[in-house]
Formats: sequence, C-alpha cells, structure tokens
Amino acid sequence: MIQARNLGAGYGPRAVLAKLSFGLPWRRTSVVLGPGGSGKSTLLRALVNGRSGDGADFWVRGELALPVSAQAVVPQSRPSEHRCLGELLGDDARRTLESVWACAPAAAARLDRLRERPVTLLPEGLWRLALLTVAVASRAPLVLLDEPEVGLTGDGVRWLARRLLMLRAERTVVLVTQHLPLARMVADHVLLIDDGVLVEEASPRDFFDEPATSRRAG
Repeated sequence: MIQARNLGAGYGPRAVLAKLSFGLPWRRTSVVLGPGGSGKSTLLRALVNGRSGDGADFWVRGELALPVSAQAVVPQSRPSEHRCLGELLGDDARRTLESVWACAPAAAARLDRLRERPVTLLPEGLWRLALLTVAVASRAPLVLLDEPEVGLTGDGVRWLARRLLMLRAERTVVLVTQHLPLARMVADHVLLIDDGVLVEEASPRDFFDEPATSRRAG
C-alpha cells in the first residue's frame, strides 16, 4: 500500500497540498478526481519524486511510504522525447504492441503505423497511448498517469479503459483524471481533492452511487 500522512507539497513559497493522509491499495487502480487546479497533478508529482522533491522549486513534506522505487509515468504535458516508439520498445516493437494491446487490436494497429515517428510529434492523445505502451512494456510495478484520456476520441478512451482494466490485476495504478465515465469504469479506489484538501476517500460504489459529500469531482 502507498501510504501518506500529513503530506504537503508545493512550489517555492506556495503550498498546493495541505496535509493529506490516505492509503492507496497495492495492485489496484486508484483514481484521483477533482476540479481543475485542485492539486491532482501536484499529488502525482509528489508520488513521482517521493520525499526528495525534484531538485527545483518543488517540495514535498510529511510522511510518504512507497513500497517500490520503480515506476512508469505518463505525464500531462507533451514530452520532449525525440526517440520513436519503435526505438523505445526495442527490436520486437510490433510484437510488443500486439501483446500490450491484445485487449484492443485497433490500438495496436494505429500505434504500429506511427512507431517510426518521434513520440513528441505524435498527435494529441496518441502520444499518451504510446507512453502507456512503454510503461506497460517496462513492467514497472507502479504506473502513474496524469489525464491520459486528454485528446483521445471515443474509441481511444475505450482502448485506454480496456488496457487499464487489464493492468489492475498486474500493477498498482494511480490515475489522475476529470473524466468521470472513465473513472467509474476502472476505479478500485477513489480520492477526491479540492483546493489542495482531501475531501473524500471511498470505494467506487460509495463514491459514485452513495456519495457522502456534496462535491465537485470534475
């Protein structure tokens, strides 16, 4: 389990997260919801960098226990990755694509057509699926995703949901999103953050069907 106690994080003099305490189950998918600017991406950045911050003006305070250090990240911002997807996946890139996307062969076919293009130049949405492919292929036990559905069409969101549903039995996934239908499809555990404060932590059933609070989830 990923455990946090009185976790705070921010940038320079500005605190974004205010003493969050929570537990994220291992080998499950935890979804972090909240309106724009609520601190969701800052929480993910804290999980990426742990207690050390990132050496810039970003800082993390409080207690944070991560069972492993190996992690794969799909960021919100377009990466500066100039290598092609084929290079990132290695010699047998096509077979890797077919294996990773066995749940959605159309996704494998689409990415295969783009595997010789630099990841940073791929269309919006598809570069996220490309990095998710690399994350799955890496076998990292912890996968962190920051709004991977952005820029995807309806088919793309369905491909993403299928792949995340497969991951839940294999890895620990933390998904930041404002896409409530996607969250409802894949979540095993839900955190709701608003204005840097943990408003609610619940099972999907309790959160979506029997809400305990009046809240803004997206």
